[in-house]
Amino acid sequence: MHLYLHIPYCAAKCPYCDFNSIAGRDGEHAAYVDALLAEVRRLPTGPYATVFIGGGTPTALDHRELARCLAGIRDHIRLAPEAEWTCEANPGSADAEKFRILAEHGVNRLSLGVQSTDDATLRWLGRIHDGAAAERAVAAACAAVPRVSADLMFGLPGQDAAAVARDLDLYRRHGLRHASVYHLAYEPGTEFHARRSRGELAEIPSEDSRRLWSAVADGLAALGLEPYETSNFAAPGQESQHNLAYWRGRDYQAAGAGAVSTVDGVRLTREKHPAQYIAAITAGGDAVWRREALTAQDHLAEAWMLGLRLAEGVDPARLADLGDDPARWRPLAVPLIDLGLLVERDGRLALTPAGRLVQDEVTARLMP
Repeated sequence: MHLYLHIPYCAAKCPYCDFNSIAGRDGEHAAYVDALLAEVRRLPTGPYATVFIGGGTPTALDHRELARCLAGIRDHIRLAPEAEWTCEANPGSADAEKFRILAEHGVNRLSLGVQSTDDATLRWLGRIHDGAAAERAVAAACAAVPRVSADLMFGLPGQDAAAVARDLDLYRRHGLRHASVYHLAYEPGTEFHARRSRGELAEIPSEDSRRLWSAVADGLAALGLEPYETSNFAAPGQESQHNLAYWRGRDYQAAGAGAVSTVDGVRLTREKHPAQYIAAITAGGDAVWRREALTAQDHLAEAWMLGLRLAEGVDPARLADLGDDPARWRPLAVPLIDLGLLVERDGRLALTPAGRLVQDEVTARLMP
């Protein structure tokens, strides 16, 4: 079993972010923790192989509320042996004491939203920390828990391979064994999307994106981190087991504003706005605003889309179980194999490094 818990609060809303997060509202945090714990108590107790607390910024909670939240979760759930418990944190809202609280309550993996080590870039991205704060946070996280990952962004206007190399050196300095690296995207509803619509920002040319991606992949490979998913790199055995559960189509429970669960073919999405979520849970409701019964076609589409994100690729046996006959997709796959975009390896169909650069187009061509 797998469990996702959402904390929607941030100190500030970053101009590129389209996650379910909201800035400020500190006075609401205690009521939100009450509601979240009330929903957690309605969930199966476990045992859970993975738990992931995401956001927003979970470390936006103050020390007292963070400890109360974690204690309430542990009072209800049971963890499987060798369970992975991840919490997201931002350098601008985390400190050694918060990391100590997280570790004390069972968190054994931290995912830090560093994004860049350059002060000017961080200001442009709307982050509230600087490079020195990022270094301190990573060092404190490594001292608190055995596994630490850091997020970085690439594809930024004016970014070059030298800037990427300077960012990647963070992993060498701290011996990090996991990296999540995301290309800047101009998502609808964000400030950056509005600025692009006004002509104030523009996406970098695709050839620049490819060069920067190569710099990312080569730089992390030199540190022993290999891509196991489109945006994620790890040393062997250091992969995020929680995220692998998503990408492999496993069921997962969830609680919190905007949190999504998928169990026995039913996908539930909770109220996104924290005040509405709090009100629904406090009134005894389930805070669910959308219920979807996933069809066989839904499962098949996700098997292709998520499977091709993984370095291990898509399992033809799973496709067959979902009703996708090789007679349909193999004639589509063969030309892509001949072009060097796909490879059959260990009985699976996977993207090559060249295919990864045109992942969306290859996936669209193969899907039913």
